[in-house]
Amino acid sequence: MSLPRIPSDSRVHSRFRGCLLGGAVGDALGAPVEFLDLDEILSAYGEQGIRDYAPAYGKLGAITDDTQMTLFTAEAVLSAHLAAALHGHEPDFFRAAAASYARWLMTQENSRLLSSASAHRSWLLQQKKLFSRRAPGTTCLSSLQSSRGKVTRASNDSKGCGGVMRAAPVGLYFAHSLSREHHRDRLLSTIFAIGNELAAITHGHPSGCLSAGVLAVIISLVLVGGSLPDAIHAAKEELRKQLSHKETLTAIEKAERLAKSRPRERAALRELGKGFVAEEALAMGLYCALGAKDFEDGIILAVNHSGDSDSTGSITGNLLGAAAGVEAIPDRWLAPLELRSTIEAIAGDLAAFPDWRLRTPADAEERAFYTNRFPIG
Repeated sequence: MSLPRIPSDSRVHSRFRGCLLGGAVGDALGAPVEFLDLDEILSAYGEQGIRDYAPAYGKLGAITDDTQMTLFTAEAVLSAHLAAALHGHEPDFFRAAAASYARWLMTQENSRLLSSASAHRSWLLQQKKLFSRRAPGTTCLSSLQSSRGKVTRASNDSKGCGGVMRAAPVGLYFAHSLSREHHRDRLLSTIFAIGNELAAITHGHPSGCLSAGVLAVIISLVLVGGSLPDAIHAAKEELRKQLSHKETLTAIEKAERLAKSRPRERAALRELGKGFVAEEALAMGLYCALGAKDFEDGIILAVNHSGDSDSTGSITGNLLGAAAGVEAIPDRWLAPLELRSTIEAIAGDLAAFPDWRLRTPADAEERAFYTNRFPIG
C-alpha cells in the first residue's frame, strides 16, 4: 500500500486533475489583468491580449484567492466525508466548509497562526505559500470575519462571484456517486443544494448562491462523460426548482444563445457582463467553454475582457479541464503554476476517496494518514 491513494482509472484521475489544475491555470493567466480594462490589456500585451503568464504578486503563474478558496472547499468536502466514514453519520458539508473557510481566513490574516493546534490538523495550512493575500474578495473576508467559524449563513445581500468561483470541488466529490446512479434526479438536487449552501456561507443574495449550485451540477455531469450542453440543460432544470432563479437562468440562457450565434467573440463576451457578480461570471465561463476550439482557446478568451479575468478564467478552466483532462492543458502553463503539486494532490484525493480504507484495525495506517491530512473536528 502507498499513500495517498491514486485512482486506478487513469481517465478519472486525468479529468479530476484537469478540473482543478485547469481552474488554477485560468486563475493564474487572469491574475495580472484582473483589474484592467480590455483596452489596457491590449495596450500592454498586444492585439491578441494576454496569452501567457505575466508577473503577478512577484512571480509567474501566481494563483489568486479563487484557487485558494477552491482548495479549502475541497478540504471541506473531504473532511466531511472522512468524519462521516469514521463516525457513521451523514456528511455535514456545511459545517465542514464553515471550518475550512475559517482556516482560509487565517491564511489571509496572520501567518503566525500556523503554529496553533488547529493549523496542524490541516495539511493545507502546512502549505506556506497559501499564506499570502491575493486580492481576496471583500465579501468573503467580511462574512468570515463576522462569523469567525460559526456555522451560519451570510447575512449580507451580496451576489459577488466569490461563491461560484470556488464551487468545482462539490461537483468533483459527487461525480463518483453520479457515475453509479441510474436515477439521477434526486442526486442532482443534492449536488445543487450543497453547492448553493456552501456559497451561502459568504454570499446572501440568491444569485450568488444559485450560480454555485449550477456549476457544481455541471462539473459533476461533465466529469462522468456528459456533454457540456446536456450538463447545462440538467443544471437549468435544477435551477428552475429554486425561488429567485430568474436572474441566474436568464444569464445562462443568454450565454447559450451567444455561444451558438456568435461564438468566440470578445464583443459577445462583453454583452454577458464583467464577471464580478456570480451569474455573470458563470455565464461568461459557460460561453467561453461552449465555443472553445480547445483548452487554450477558451482560456485566452475568458481572461481578455474588462472585468474579473481571474474568476472567469478559473470557471472556464474548471469546465474545460473536467471535460478534456489534464493532457489538454499546455505544458507551458502547467510547469510554472504556483502550488501545482498541492493542487494535484487534492485532485488525487477527490478522485480516490471512495477507495479509502478507514474502519478496521488493519486500516490504522491509512486512517492516521487521512485524519492528519483533513480536519474532522
